[in-house]
Amino acid sequence: MIKTFALAAAALVVAAPAVAGAETFKHKGVEYNYTAESKDGEQILRGTAYSGKVPFELRVRKKTVEGTFNNKPVTFSLAEAKKAGIVVDAQ
Repeated sequence: MIKTFALAAAALVVAAPAVAGAETFKHKGVEYNYTAESKDGEQILRGTAYSGKVPFELRVRKKTVEGTFNNKPVTFSLAEAKKAGIVVDAQ
């Protein structure tokens, strides 16, 4: 589930707006609801997946994305997102 989340999170990084606001997207049939905010040069994405049952929080930095998914740590690079075919522009 975490590997699938990494790809979905990469898509979320692309879709996340620069200002706070509730957003939703679907990836492989799973709906992700989140809010995004900018703070101290990072973009922070907080939300849930699997009908609100699985929380996540991601901190998007210049070269990495770190955070938690289902209260477990996740880390991936923006380069990994690009390698997966997702174009990502760092903040």
